[in-house]
Parts: sequence; structure tokens; C-alpha cells
Amino acid sequence: MAIVIPRRFLLALAVPLLAGLLGLLCVGWYVSGRIGNEALRAAYDHRPPLCDDAVVVALTDSTITLRPAADDSSRVRRGTTWGLRWRGGWGDVDTLLGASSSAVTRRFHAHLGRPQPGTHVDLSAETAWSNPRQACDLPFQEVRVQTELGPTPAWLVPGASDTWAILVHGKGAERTQALRVLELYAQQGMPCLVLTYRNDPEGIASPDGRYHYGLTEWKDLEAGVRLALAHGARRIVPVGDSMGGGIILAFLENSVLATRVQGAILEAPMIDFGATIDLGIRLARMPVIGAPIPELAGTVGKELAAIRYGIDWRSLDLSIEAGRIRAPVLLLHGDADDVVPFESSLALATRFPDRVSLVRFHGARHLECRSIDPDRYDAAVTKFLQELPGSP
Repeated sequence: MAIVIPRRFLLALAVPLLAGLLGLLCVGWYVSGRIGNEALRAAYDHRPPLCDDAVVVALTDSTITLRPAADDSSRVRRGTTWGLRWRGGWGDVDTLLGASSSAVTRRFHAHLGRPQPGTHVDLSAETAWSNPRQACDLPFQEVRVQTELGPTPAWLVPGASDTWAILVHGKGAERTQALRVLELYAQQGMPCLVLTYRNDPEGIASPDGRYHYGLTEWKDLEAGVRLALAHGARRIVPVGDSMGGGIILAFLENSVLATRVQGAILEAPMIDFGATIDLGIRLARMPVIGAPIPELAGTVGKELAAIRYGIDWRSLDLSIEAGRIRAPVLLLHGDADDVVPFESSLALATRFPDRVSLVRFHGARHLECRSIDPDRYDAAVTKFLQELPGSP
């Protein structure tokens, strides 16, 4: 005897299934759009709006008292060294001198202007927004690096060594990002070349106006290496932050000049773009309702992004070809990174223990390693440099 299922029952079953599928596709489409517009498209606000971490309560010639502007303004109370920026000026803060339930007092160094009580300020892992002379008292030249897209500007800080440091900033940043660590390499006697690359606000736009997370940008680093070699460099130590680390890994995997690299130093490197997007999806919230994005919707969103924007997720996992890398690599990464997953660095160091070493900074978020523990950061970098063959 055949079983007859009432059409009303099938309709009642189909409606929620179709609604769920439609909702999944809608959220996936939203996710894919965010990937295309926020992760791929090279759009800059030259000076990002201040995020109002804190309000100035009081200041003296050498101290500043700050009141956190929001409950999550944790940088006010955490760490050691932060850049301090306000509309029309900047400085930096370091030693924590005192704290109450409502305010924190730190040692303060003004570099451009002085914030008055009531001023809203931003605390940043970047510590300077100027140039090597103003920020670090280092002489420098403006030079042009000839890339395949045309000339792009760079700072060249002279040094006595024939081992050069080439510094590569992260996505959406500028070469000023390197000022927070520049002095560390200059103290080793190393000439330092601070690069810009395609789609920087100071550089040349790529034909498609998109970031490729190392797959194309490594060629601009290669051009910088050529300039260094033409000016007397014998060995190269590339230094990269975030996507800058990914650019360096792609260079080490693809460039004929990778053999000139003595060692590489990467903080929070974007090793696997797909894993980075996965982390962003887990931390994101849907508009209006504020609910987390379902994992399946995130997966659908990545697949839709691949179709809409031609993303090859596998090619953007730089760990796959990391076996090509022969130079020693030092990774510095915070285990609370909320942008680039710490697990990517841990996996790379675990896979290649003979050439990749990892220094873990507990509680550090994205690019906060030196801000959280500058002494440990500097000691790790200095030790790595001194132990390289033919070190400066």
C-alpha cells in the first residue's frame, strides 16, 4: 500500500527549508561583499578616524593621565609602550606610573603639539607618524625603488654593515608603521630600507586596485632588494608586519633573489589569507541584529567571494609552499591576535622547527608584541640577528 504524503505537509516542510536556504545565501552574499570591499579593495583613509580610546584628564611636562573612553579601551591599562595620537598632534606613552578605578597615569613624550585636558586620544601600536629623523633622530634619504609598475618611494637610513634590513608594512598602513622598530635595526649598524608597495597611498595603484596578500606585492620587495644590492648590500634581512610578513614569505618562495636573504623577521604574519578571513568571520556580527555569523554562512560567503572576485584560496595559503624557504625565520606573534590567527604562526613553526622559530607574546593582540613587552621583543630580535651566519 502506497504512502501518500499530503501536499500541505510537503509545502509546510518546503517553506522553512527554502527560507533557510535563502537566508543562508543572503548572509553568504553579505560576507562575500565584505571580503571584496574590505579585504581586497585598496581604499585608504590617509589618516584613519580616531577611535577615542581615552580622554586626557591631566598632563605635566612628562606625564599624562588618561580616562578610558569605553570599557574595552584596554590599551590604556595594558602593555608598556603605545603611540598616542589626537587631532593635530602625536606623542607616545610608556611606563605606567599609577592607576585608579577611573584613570591611568603614564610617562608621556610629546612630539607634535600637546593635548589639552578633555582631548580625545587614540592609543596605537604605531608610535610615530613622521619620518626617521623626527621620530628616531636617524639620518635618512628619500629614494625611489623601480618596480614593474613604476617608481615607488622609500626611506633609506644609512649604516656601516653590508647586511641590510628591508622593512615592509602591513595592509592599509603606511611606511610610518616601521618607525616603531626602525631604531632597533639601525642600532645593529644595518642600513635600513623602508618600502612602500603597490596600492599604498604614496605608491602606484595596481591595474585592478586590489590587494593580493603577497602574490603580486612580493615583486615590489624584490625591486627593493635589487636597489639594496646595487648599493653595496651583500645580505638582506627582510622585516615584515602582518600582510608585510606575507609579502616576505611570498618573496622567499618565488624570487630568484631569495638566496640573498640571511634571515627574515615577521610579526603577526598573514600566512594564510583564508584562515585570516575565517577568524574575521568568527569575530564579526551581522548588521542590525548583531548576531554572530553562522559558520556555514561564512563558508558559503568564502565560496561566493571566490566566484565574485576570482579568489583562489589555496594560492593565498603561503604555508603550502613554505618548504621552499631556506633562510631562518623568526616569528613574533601575540596569542590574542584578533586579526591574523596565532595558530598560523604556530603551525608553521611546528612544521619547520629547523628554520622557523616562534616567540609567543601572551595577551598581545594584532601587532602589539613590542607594545606589550618591548624588552623581550628587542632581546628576541637582537639574539636572532646576532646568531645569523655572517651577522652584522
